[in-house]
Amino acid sequence: MKNNIKLSLLTAAAVTAITLSSSNVFSEETDSVVISFDHPQSISVSQPNNTVEAASGGVIQTVWTITSNNAVGIAFSGKSASLTSAGGYNYPVFYKAEVDATGAVIPGRFDHLATTYGVEIAGYDSFAGSSNAWKSGATPTGTPIDLVTARETLNSPGKHFEAIMPSDDGLFDLKLFSQGIGDASTTQSGDYQITVTATITAEEQGDTTLDATNPTFL
Repeated sequence: MKNNIKLSLLTAAAVTAITLSSSNVFSEETDSVVISFDHPQSISVSQPNNTVEAASGGVIQTVWTITSNNAVGIAFSGKSASLTSAGGYNYPVFYKAEVDATGAVIPGRFDHLATTYGVEIAGYDSFAGSSNAWKSGATPTGTPIDLVTARETLNSPGKHFEAIMPSDDGLFDLKLFSQGIGDASTTQSGDYQITVTATITAEEQGDTTLDATNPTFL
């Protein structure tokens, strides 16, 4: 009788083991992992394309083509001579050195043209600012000081446009309009010049737009 009882217990244990094994065969387990790549922003700027030299009172257009795969901000800088010093101003005013009757440069004497600027953007996808033209664009009304004002400062071109998103092709045009006007009687004739630098800075947008752990966009 004892042997029968032992046999019965062993049989029950064996059946239990088989049942557990059968349950494991049909179980299902899932696991998810977020995989991401950091694709960096890139920026390139073409050599500026200038309108041919204009007479005093005309407007010169300078165009930079910006290439980037995300939004950018813009700023300008430049220097010019004051009336008495070659390095006098931290903003760009059309100037030339005065010369005497022999054509010799007169030290410490410079003439200026009344200088105004406008800026436009074209070919973009969107921008976060107020309009696509700063200081009337092609009919320039901005002062030299306004042009070189810091990016986040009121009246600056950078603050006016805010972040600029290029087109789907990664392009947009930045256009600078410069005008210099002299007095026909008192402003010495000659070639008046400035040097202006455009600075393009990455202002990447939408770096965390999608949540891959909650893919409702699929």
